[in-house]
Amino acid sequence: MMQLQQRIALGDVTSQVNNRANRFVVDRDSNKPVVGGPVSGGRVYTAKENDPVGYDEANVLEQQIAVDHGLVSSVSAQSITSQESSNASTATVQQHRIEVDIDDEEDTDSELTYLRDRRSRVLDDDLDADADADADVGSVDTDDSFTPLAPVFTEDSERLCRYVHSELHRDEPDPNDEDTWDPVMVSEYTIEIFEHLRFLEGKFSPNGRYIEFQPELTWNYRSTLIDWIVQVHDRFQLLPETLFLTVNIIDRFLSKKQVTLNRLQLVGAAALFIAAKYEEINCPTLKDMLYMLDNAYTREEILRAERFMINTLNFEFGWPGPMSFLRRVSKADDYEYDTRTVAKYLLETAIMEPELIAAPPSWLAAGAYYLSKIIIGLTGWSNEHIYYSCYTEEQLIPLATMILDSCRHATDRHKAIFDKYSKNRHRKSAYVVARWISMAETRLENR
Repeated sequence: MMQLQQRIALGDVTSQVNNRANRFVVDRDSNKPVVGGPVSGGRVYTAKENDPVGYDEANVLEQQIAVDHGLVSSVSAQSITSQESSNASTATVQQHRIEVDIDDEEDTDSELTYLRDRRSRVLDDDLDADADADADVGSVDTDDSFTPLAPVFTEDSERLCRYVHSELHRDEPDPNDEDTWDPVMVSEYTIEIFEHLRFLEGKFSPNGRYIEFQPELTWNYRSTLIDWIVQVHDRFQLLPETLFLTVNIIDRFLSKKQVTLNRLQLVGAAALFIAAKYEEINCPTLKDMLYMLDNAYTREEILRAERFMINTLNFEFGWPGPMSFLRRVSKADDYEYDTRTVAKYLLETAIMEPELIAAPPSWLAAGAYYLSKIIIGLTGWSNEHIYYSCYTEEQLIPLATMILDSCRHATDRHKAIFDKYSKNRHRKSAYVVARWISMAETRLENR
């Protein structure tokens, strides 16, 4: 069992919302929620023995979402490549080159107090949103302006990628490359490996609009769940791959099954439990998960939810995630550490954005790295970057714009991620990005 210094109990947000709204009552003998009123246009759903996470009647149909090319935004070259801001941000990086302190000297009591205050604020926000929705219970939350974002492939971009590939591709490993002599890198099979990963990222992509088929869920509820998962993931000090796979499992499951609001956190906990088993060497135990859930669910409920989700997804958890692609593109800069560290922060903020749920992880990794280079001050997207990422600069600008806009409102969009990357072990990357944005905005205002 993993030893935890303190308890993170953001709480069963969804079930408490329902309890306060007097819309559900809980059968204490079976620990199953029983609907106490009409839901979804007067229909009454009852808990079923074979469905541990909610409705079992409706399988959500997978839909292919066409991207409106005309809505893809472009970013001002002046605002994103300001040399003065880049130089200043480089100095900021140097200032924050602090050695990682594994034993962060933090006041555990004050941090626990913050987490409890954060839980209270989240509950208050969700209660306000739930009160607004009570007037029309059962309606599906949709946003007409919501457009899933995806890379745009044009004839010019395809031509440039083919040209770069012809110039830089080698049939045999480069003897002057250090990776060639590292057996762990298996450089002889690199091309085939990443071709397969690109196939898997499309195969295991979730439905970008699945929330339209979830009568009780909204994107705000998903954000609350991911915020909690980020904090639990950070407390266990799990691998980044585990976090990204957890989010993918949640989104893929919600693309296939409808889930009641008071079971949403159970879905998140089970997804984290599955992802940790898949990615980690030392994964959290079931007792650890119950502890983090503050015993909101029983041991049997978590195990049943885990089995149900695994069967629903057909035991397929080979989604590649963005970290492999991030390491691949960073090879163009000889694996420059600071750039990749900032890119990890930018990449992690993408999991909070509904528009990027179905975006290819290879594109997310390339976009985060592209923006990270600009922030650090290493401007330029060379042929090597195109070769290792398979994306041109024009394809990455819309994504970089969205990530940059999210970071401009960091405390509102991804408070837990911002706090996580404000620590020394992540070289205070969140502060580096925030300061660069502030200086860039000041520069634009003075023009």
